[in-house]
Amino acid sequence: MIKKVSLLFLLFVFVLCSNQAFAHTSLEESTPKDGEVITEPIQELTLIFGTKVEQTSKINVSNSKGESTALGNFVIEDDEMWATFLQPLENGNYKVDWSIIGADGHPIEGFFSFTVDVPMKEDSNENRAETEEEEPKQVEDNQDNSTEESKQDVKQINVPSYVIPSIIGILFVIVAGSVFWLIRRKS
Repeated sequence: MIKKVSLLFLLFVFVLCSNQAFAHTSLEESTPKDGEVITEPIQELTLIFGTKVEQTSKINVSNSKGESTALGNFVIEDDEMWATFLQPLENGNYKVDWSIIGADGHPIEGFFSFTVDVPMKEDSNENRAETEEEEPKQVEDNQDNSTEESKQDVKQINVPSYVIPSIIGILFVIVAGSVFWLIRRKS
């Protein structure tokens, strides 16, 4: 009986100490950031991950209509991926879908969004007045949508790596305690 309890205890310690077995690579930082509103023309997209990224990794940038944006140079180096845009992005919401294979060999996917709101050049006073009346409504709608999307993104992507081992550890303690209690009760 003591061997069984000792074995369960060792298994419990192993599960708690093996956070790396459950941890996967995640997006650490990006430029632009998730939910950010860009007010200047954007030239480049940068993603930084928690570990080295394999060369087969991909990025796809799409607008609110789901149309992909053409990318120029695409570079993967160590834990960073970056791409340049062939043309400046038009005003609107953009979603960045990324798919990587980390150094641990596991494929991981994720996404984030940002908004481009670059002020338009003035052509004439009439066009400017019309644009000012229409833009605030559109920008407010876009910001509301991007805020909701980014809140959902954060919930899906940013789960700390210690949560799963902690839950497993708690369940293990409950099961081990129950088994130990039942064994002592029979004695």
